[in-house]
Amino acid sequence: MIAEFKSHKIAYIVLSTVLFICVLLFLHFWPDRSKQRIVAVLMSLFYFFWGIIVHKNSKHINSKVIFEYLAVSLLSGTILILLTF
Repeated sequence: MIAEFKSHKIAYIVLSTVLFICVLLFLHFWPDRSKQRIVAVLMSLFYFFWGIIVHKNSKHINSKVIFEYLAVSLLSGTILILLTF
């Protein structure tokens, strides 16, 4: 994992930064649940496309990777959206 992080340092910095900003926005929009849902959907979409792009650039993309990122992004987005009800 350490070697993987070192070889894709910028990609993981971008991921961490965007996810951190999304968490801050999610908390910032606390009374407005519709905005929280928008942030949750955008965060899930970002995570899915980030994973696809990173794996495509490293030439390690296959259907299993795509479905894994799809499943994780759908699960996390669904949980965040359910938190807003």
